[in-house]
Amino acid sequence: MYACDYLETGFLNVLRGVTFAAPTKVYLALFLNDPGDSGTAGTEISYAGYARMEIAFSEPAVSNGGIGIQNLSDITFAAPADPAGTVTHIAIMDSLVGGNMLARSELTESLVIGANEPPVFLAGDVLFYLTGNMSNAFKTKLLNLFRGTSIVGISPHFSLWNGSPEETGSELAGDNYARVALTFSAPSEQASGQMLVQNSLAVSFNRPSTPWGVWTYSAIYSTATGGEPVYLQELTEAITIKKGYMPTIDVGALKVGLN
Repeated sequence: MYACDYLETGFLNVLRGVTFAAPTKVYLALFLNDPGDSGTAGTEISYAGYARMEIAFSEPAVSNGGIGIQNLSDITFAAPADPAGTVTHIAIMDSLVGGNMLARSELTESLVIGANEPPVFLAGDVLFYLTGNMSNAFKTKLLNLFRGTSIVGISPHFSLWNGSPEETGSELAGDNYARVALTFSAPSEQASGQMLVQNSLAVSFNRPSTPWGVWTYSAIYSTATGGEPVYLQELTEAITIKKGYMPTIDVGALKVGLN
C-alpha cells in the first residue's frame, strides 16, 4: 500500500512538533478506480448493503525488507443483489463514512463483484509495510497509528554518528559537541506525488576544540539528548571531524519525505 496525502502530511508535521492523533478505528474501502494520493479522485463502490469494513491490524513486525502490518482476520463485505462492478483499488479510511484516506493500493488482480458474491479478503491479504531511511522506531510508530496509537510531536535535532544508531554505532563526542535543533517547513507535495519537508533555517554545530571522531551516519533525533532516531542516512564518504572543523547545514539541504 502507498501512504496518501493525509497520512504523509500528518506524519511529517510530527517533525514540526504537531501530534498526529490516531483514529479510534480504521476501515477497508473498495474502489472502482484509483483514488489517488489525495484520496478524493476515485469512485467508491456502491450497492445496497455495502459499507466499509472495520479492519484490525497485527503488531508491526519485520516484513519485505522493512516493518509491516497486516489484517489479522478475514474481511467479508455484504453480497450485492446485482452485479456491482469491478474493484481495482482498496483503501484504508479513518471513518466509516467520509473521513480521510490513510493509504491505498491497486489490487494484484481486479475483483469482479457479481450478484450474490460477497467480496472477501483473507487474513494477511491487506499488507502495509515501510522501507527506506525512516528509523525502525518511527516506522513502528507510524504503523501503530493504524492500531489506535497517536504519534506525539517531537523537537527534532540533527546528530552525527560513527555507525548506524540502530546497530552498534556511537554518537560523536568531544568538547563542544551537541546536537543542533532543526526547524522544518510545512509539508509540500512534489511532482512525484511525494510529500516533503525541508529545513527552513541554516544550522551549524559548535566548533570543535578537540577531535570528535569519524562521521559516517547522520540521524534526526526526537530530542536534544537521548530520545529515538527518526531518520537515518549513511554518508557516501566518511568525514573526520577534527579540531576547528564546524559542520553546517544550509537552508533546504535537509529534505525528509514520505510516500
